Amino acid sequence: MSYLAAHDAAEVAPLPPAPPRQTAFAQTLRIARTRPWPFAGGLALYGLYSSLGLIPALVLKSVLYTLKTGHSPAGLDIWTLIALWFGAQLLPLVAFYFAVWVYITFTTLSRMMIRTDMLAWLMFARGPRKPRGTAGEALSRFRDDVNETLSFMEGWSDTFGQGLYAVQALAIMWFYDAKVTLAVVAPMVLVVVVTQRITAGIHKYSRVAREAEARVTSFVGEMFTAVQAIRVAGAEPRVLDRLEQLNDERRRTAVRYRVYVVLLDTFGVGTSSLALGLVLVLAASDMRNGTFTIGTFTLFASLVGNASSAPRWMGRLLARKRTADVALMRISTLLDDAPDAAITARRPASPRAAPPGPPLDRLEVRGLTSIHPSSGQGVRDVSFTLKRGEVLIVTGRVGAGKSTLLKAVIGLLPMQAGEVLWNGEAVDDPATFLTPPRVGYTAQSPRLFTESLRDNILMGLPDDGRVAEAVRLAVLEDDVKQLGSGLETLVGTRGVTLSGGQVQRSAAARMFARRPELLVFDDASSALDVRTEHTFWERLFASGQHTCLAVSHRLEAYRRANEIIVLDGGRIGARGTLRDLLAESPLFREIWHEQAHASAVAHQHAEPAE
Repeated sequence: MSYLAAHDAAEVAPLPPAPPRQTAFAQTLRIARTRPWPFAGGLALYGLYSSLGLIPALVLKSVLYTLKTGHSPAGLDIWTLIALWFGAQLLPLVAFYFAVWVYITFTTLSRMMIRTDMLAWLMFARGPRKPRGTAGEALSRFRDDVNETLSFMEGWSDTFGQGLYAVQALAIMWFYDAKVTLAVVAPMVLVVVVTQRITAGIHKYSRVAREAEARVTSFVGEMFTAVQAIRVAGAEPRVLDRLEQLNDERRRTAVRYRVYVVLLDTFGVGTSSLALGLVLVLAASDMRNGTFTIGTFTLFASLVGNASSAPRWMGRLLARKRTADVALMRISTLLDDAPDAAITARRPASPRAAPPGPPLDRLEVRGLTSIHPSSGQGVRDVSFTLKRGEVLIVTGRVGAGKSTLLKAVIGLLPMQAGEVLWNGEAVDDPATFLTPPRVGYTAQSPRLFTESLRDNILMGLPDDGRVAEAVRLAVLEDDVKQLGSGLETLVGTRGVTLSGGQVQRSAAARMFARRPELLVFDDASSALDVRTEHTFWERLFASGQHTCLAVSHRLEAYRRANEIIVLDGGRIGARGTLRDLLAESPLFREIWHEQAHASAVAHQHAEPAE
């Protein structure tokens, strides 16, 4: 179970809370300003729907008064009043239909806008963008937290309508009997006080429940993508036990959260009954002496239920506000340094393809320092110059900072010091500038999508012959012939149907398809056999026109490098040509001899198979 414990600690542990930069109220106003007329129209229609609900009660009082006295105060006969009563029952339904249509349209568009803006910030914003936490947690924020934010906004319409109804109903009841009306108001005040207490628990357990749900989502995703590893380790029972534990935790936190929510609703319903009981008690004596008629009592009975429920709706809104505050905090944690208006941009700007511009003449890195905050490891004060057509290889022991260096150069990791220059001009934001067609990058552990091999290579680019060229440069043509459907073969989740070497070469083909000025790859040939690796480097540099910055431990790469940088503890321990380093660097000689021995062993294992 150690690997499960490590997973929980490193992958699905709750993210440190980021203080919300804005409250749910402020965010709602921002969303409303993106589409002010639908928002205002929806509120107005809900207010109209609630106000129309007063008419049946007033008509019913007139009907009872007419039946008792024989004449109507409005001069209408009994049948006209009954017809008005039926009409008053239908009008709110019409208003409700249009109110729901307008408001649901508004909130649906707003939900799409927020998710689009969140994705745009993660994909296109300046600087390195890497979502904190696991993919499951990110999906939970996109799905559940956005829904919670909009759920609070949807509560505005109900609360506005109920509040408007309550104000009008209390004014009508006050007109007929102030003493009884005050009795109706008393439980409403009590609801407001108790609601403040209950919503504090809702705020607490809302966050805990969200985190527990995100842990389950993340673990299930990891479990499905690691089925083979689980089966090989014989860990199926332990994995399922862990999933059961996470589900139990989610169930407990969800139950606590729902208890508070149901308690809030139950208390509100109870106060409505209490208010009606007080009306009966206080009106009894007045009804006996005739000052409080049956019609007036019917009016009060019709109005008091909805009027006294206004605080309950306000309590629901406050509960949703608490939950929305938690949701916004989680979204802020995901988006990290996004400004307040980042998720209400409505039309987020997407980066255009980098203009061709002048071809690469030289890439300069000066005093680059990039340190991981959690570990304190990284690279310090690294400088080099790479000219067009040259090959610069970065090597060193495990943990020396090789991958960190490459990622920092192209903006995938932040720099604490130093600068990158392209043709002598400082690059302000490497993350957005050093992209295709300027720079192509292949990671040490590349990711493929659950699409066809062709789609993984092109990723939206037109196929103008570049796929065939990229497949050839990546030494992938024989593999494509062996696949069941060639380039149309679905590679499965993260390329599970391909071997490690095929995944690396597929990612390299994706890089080649961009035809970049500078190739940057991190140990892209580590999973290749000796013969394939030789062909890979031979084709790559056959024309002598490719400029390459790469991490590698392979002898073939060393032989083709114009310069080799040896990192030692995050700093440059040695640099020079292959001949210079073999003569002057003890560390590089050790690395060279280790790789030479490994290559000889690989040759011995490959010969019998041939």
